Amino acid sequence: MKKKVLLISESMGGGLRKHIVQLINNLNREKYEIYFIHGTKTMDSVFVEEYDSLKMKATIIPCETFTRSIDLKNDLKTLNFISKIIEEINPDIVHCHSSKAGAIGRIAARMKRVEKIFYTPHAYSFLSPEFSEKKRIMFIAIERFLSRHLTNMTFCVSKSEKEEAIKVGVDTESKIKVIYNGLPSISFSNRNRIRDELNLSSENFIIGNNARMTDQKNPELFFNIAKGLIEQNTNYHFVWAGSGPLLTKVKSFVEKNDLENNIHLLGDRQDSEIIVRDFDVFLITSNYEGFPYAPIEALRAGVPVVGTNVTGICEVINEKLNGYLFEKKKPQKAMEILERIYNGNILFDKDKIISSYKINYSQNEMIKKIDDYYSKQID
Repeated sequence: MKKKVLLISESMGGGLRKHIVQLINNLNREKYEIYFIHGTKTMDSVFVEEYDSLKMKATIIPCETFTRSIDLKNDLKTLNFISKIIEEINPDIVHCHSSKAGAIGRIAARMKRVEKIFYTPHAYSFLSPEFSEKKRIMFIAIERFLSRHLTNMTFCVSKSEKEEAIKVGVDTESKIKVIYNGLPSISFSNRNRIRDELNLSSENFIIGNNARMTDQKNPELFFNIAKGLIEQNTNYHFVWAGSGPLLTKVKSFVEKNDLENNIHLLGDRQDSEIIVRDFDVFLITSNYEGFPYAPIEALRAGVPVVGTNVTGICEVINEKLNGYLFEKKKPQKAMEILERIYNGNILFDKDKIISSYKINYSQNEMIKKIDDYYSKQID
């Protein structure tokens, strides 16, 4: 008999969307019957376009009241909604993704006596610098209670994320496991897709990022670095694939500083994992991460990564082998690294970069580990 798996997430954008879609597409459908509850307020265009195909593989259940922001009235409605769905389908496994879904979903699952309750935070909310210390302490207390009383196992997507959780006492080490995000191998058929699209020559140096424009991803730092380098040399071109709440602010910055010829805002792209092949360097400027997919896509394409020294990113980058780290409060250091790469003072072996992806971040290994925990008996 198939086991019923209920996935829950309030947001469906960026890496979180990619991860859940991977589960829906790759969990063994002869072994699992998959259901998915999602919020409707934060859905990127890629998820919208994939919606019909996903419905062929799982029962997709939208929840209009499921939002990222805290709203007691809506949150109670969402709790009731999820509770009713759990009662209807009687899942063997509930797997919640991200902080908000992790709270409401785990409460509903325990209320309905679900046997196996798993949680993947995709970057704990208490790691975010956008929240005050008071809120951070509150989020830690919530995570601690939920983990210790309502969760069988938490899957952190990086060792550093797990270390942060243990440091603040979320739970014991035995109840928090690390399962890295993984990607399947793909072929890159057109090396010059973005250069052709933007009419750039082989002499132009492309520095890119593929991400939602949110405070977490810190596009302000990315484009300040861009401004500094472009002012020195107009051969630099900066590309950002992705949209989000900060897109309007970024456009204003670009226009105000007359950078339209050298900064290219592509919006959401279904081919983002392909166009990364055209980047000379992948620059990730996040304030914090769980374990981001985008730089793994860069490594898979043989592109070196320069990134902020924060949770998650520090594990992707092996300095000198596949990239370099810099402190987020030191943009000048990032500019120096990028200049040295541009001038040929830092060289990378493309095959070694690709090998660092193959060894550590395969999709098959990620799915296998999750499947193993789904299949284990709960004491």
